[in-house]
Amino acid sequence: MAEVEEKILNAIDNSFRLLEDSLPKRAASYISNIEFRSLDSNIITLSVPSEFALSILTKSIDSITNTLSENLNRDISVNLIVDRDQKRKPLSKSPIKTEKEKISESRAPAAILDKKTTLNRRYSLTSFISGDNSEFAYQVATIIAKNPGTRYNPCLIYGGVGLGKTHLLQAIGNYIEENDKSRKVLFVTAEALTNEFISSLDNREMKNSFKKKYRSADVLLIDDIHFLSRKESTQEELFHIFNELYEKQGQIVFTCDRPISELTDITDRLRSRFTRGTNVDLRPPEYEVRIAILNRKCRDNSIKNVPASVIEYICQRVKSNVRDLEGTLTTVSAMADIVRSDATIEMAQKVIEPVFGNSDEIISSDLTIESIFAKTSNYFNVSLVDMKGNSRNRSINLPRQIAVFIASTDGMFSQSDIGNYIGKDHSSISYILSKVKALIDNDESVRRAIREIRHKLAE
Repeated sequence: MAEVEEKILNAIDNSFRLLEDSLPKRAASYISNIEFRSLDSNIITLSVPSEFALSILTKSIDSITNTLSENLNRDISVNLIVDRDQKRKPLSKSPIKTEKEKISESRAPAAILDKKTTLNRRYSLTSFISGDNSEFAYQVATIIAKNPGTRYNPCLIYGGVGLGKTHLLQAIGNYIEENDKSRKVLFVTAEALTNEFISSLDNREMKNSFKKKYRSADVLLIDDIHFLSRKESTQEELFHIFNELYEKQGQIVFTCDRPISELTDITDRLRSRFTRGTNVDLRPPEYEVRIAILNRKCRDNSIKNVPASVIEYICQRVKSNVRDLEGTLTTVSAMADIVRSDATIEMAQKVIEPVFGNSDEIISSDLTIESIFAKTSNYFNVSLVDMKGNSRNRSINLPRQIAVFIASTDGMFSQSDIGNYIGKDHSSISYILSKVKALIDNDESVRRAIREIRHKLAE
């Protein structure tokens, strides 16, 4: 019986791995929250930690059923239930690895840090979780990695701290090194490049060696080029490196913490090289992407003491960047380890509030877009049907805009989901968000309305 049970668990575990890759992003982000409860005849019972997770996964129940049936080699009916007390733990002790993963592991270096290229092997295209905030940057990075020097050359990836710029940059290098051994890949930070250049100035042989090293590269990846501000000599040398690599169709990718237009003390001719190719930005991840990031963090680091409800809470509160998100999770998990219990919302509050403020305006993860719009329509005493329509009357338009703002900025739903709900495209939702932000800066009545609606939602 133990052998049969192990086979069942392995088949279910394998099904979930497949579903994480095949389901829509929102549903896929909740797959790791599912726990196996029982298999009675041909009915499999699975539990999820919240009503919200249940509502999301129910929309993909056919795909879940078909995948489980195929892997268990029998026709299965799926019974999804809510268990708010479930603990986050893997379905099987030894997760199944695909042949590709086994081959990759056998080729992996003993140390994560490759001494030859300084590329961190943990950064890969497959481990990067993309969403509306980063999908374009991810697709560009993938195309560059598969066809270096042919499209999007040069490429600049820019965005704030902790959003994944370095991850994508090194993932490009790792992919090329793994799949095309003939290409010479160089990854360097702008600071290290500057220091290396300065060290070469006193010795002709070292200077020639420096030039040969960088001008002979097939792929040059430079992180944090904002560090080059006011480094005139290094900028001059990089200009010549850039020209030589570009002429021989070498791939060049940079990262920066801001758009080139906002970068000061960069020479005009080097600035023109930075803007010659493709510039892509990374923005803070939306709610479902944050959930997926922490779920993977838990899985990859064997974090089992942080329940799904606490992860949802963290993702509602921490919206700045991936680094803050993962740091919060790690700290909360450590607190739970110290007291030898599972993490709680109270523990998360103690970590989050000193950094991100108090939690009076937390929206329950069980709410839907319709719930937010309904509460907003009640507050303004207008029709929900009118709010979902195309009326431009201010008495309808303003409540609609505020509902869009709350649904988006409180981290619950993506702009695409909100747009689908009210029949508007992504650009229209982006415009609404920017308009409400301007209203918040200048209109106390709008600030008060948002505050009071959030308070009602929190109740």
